[in-house]
Amino acid sequence: MKRLIICFLMISSVLEMSAQTKWINPLTQGNDIVHGRWWNSELKDNYHRLTPRAEGKVRGAVWGLAQQSAGLSVCFHTNAPSVKVRYKVTGGLNMFHMPTTGVSGVDLYATDANGQLRWCASKFNLSYKDTINYEFKDLTYFTGEEQGYDYELFLPLYNEVTWMEIGVAEDRELRFLPASTEQPIVVYGTSIAQGACASRTGMAWTNILHRESRYPVINLGFSGNALIEEEVFRFLAEIDARLFIIDCLPNMVTERTELIYERLLKGIAILREKSAAPILLVEHNYANGVSSQQSVNWYTHSNEEQQRAYRTLRKQGVKNLFLLSHKELGFTQDSMVEGIHPNDLGMRQYADAYLKKIRKILGKHKR
Repeated sequence: MKRLIICFLMISSVLEMSAQTKWINPLTQGNDIVHGRWWNSELKDNYHRLTPRAEGKVRGAVWGLAQQSAGLSVCFHTNAPSVKVRYKVTGGLNMFHMPTTGVSGVDLYATDANGQLRWCASKFNLSYKDTINYEFKDLTYFTGEEQGYDYELFLPLYNEVTWMEIGVAEDRELRFLPASTEQPIVVYGTSIAQGACASRTGMAWTNILHRESRYPVINLGFSGNALIEEEVFRFLAEIDARLFIIDCLPNMVTERTELIYERLLKGIAILREKSAAPILLVEHNYANGVSSQQSVNWYTHSNEEQQRAYRTLRKQGVKNLFLLSHKELGFTQDSMVEGIHPNDLGMRQYADAYLKKIRKILGKHKR
């Protein structure tokens, strides 16, 4: 009997190993498959974040960063016990302060038939050679295998994805889910908004905000290049947003501080020409002030200039304008990697502060 069981297990293992995998490129499944961006009809064959009309209108650095897939995701339904992902990227795989799994990795979350969210651990190709390979194995369907799960695959935060396929066993369902048509929360921000320095892509605060608010979130974080520029605001104004978040101050310190007031007045005016959606201005968040008075001076000056713009705009009669303060963000000494970018704890704190504030704003605001 024991030999029969061993033989059966060996045969089952061989059959599983020989099972054919069907691979599907999400970009072949329709124009609305990529989640987390606005211009899907114009971005049919890539995982970029800005319309191609922005090339030559925004600065070159912003345009280059817009090719990186921060905040983008692909959603699908399957009942497969294993989900494979293979893809290629163009840039460096990691940074000195941010791991490969955050810079160039993917992250998978599942929602079961009861609406429970489940993070999926992965087995991935540690060599990260020409093609990056992830495999999410031993997926168990607690609400019934025939029902499967709805999955959301978050794409790399700091790399451009040039090609991607998702694979499941040939005899299993794989159906891609279109992007939500709900009004999104739109985030214009710095490297922190783009995702530095999350250890994996799902831990970027914008992705946490998306999962826990259940709203679509558009990540327009541009590392080192959130300079409150008129050209960017004009593209923001094209979006029928539920809420605009302007979180640019970490890129507006020292000599740039004097630009904050006028640029905010201009940018908010551009948004208000097209939209009455709430606008949330965010103060510079920091924890390294406990050991650097110079940093405190820089960040305080930036926050004061934004506060001045906020007061002026309110006096001008601009409605539905809100401010998220440094105190409300509530960073601690354990929140950062190198004094600028949050670690996963900091990302969690960011997301919690945003969720609390946004729920208050959207509860009051009526379109």
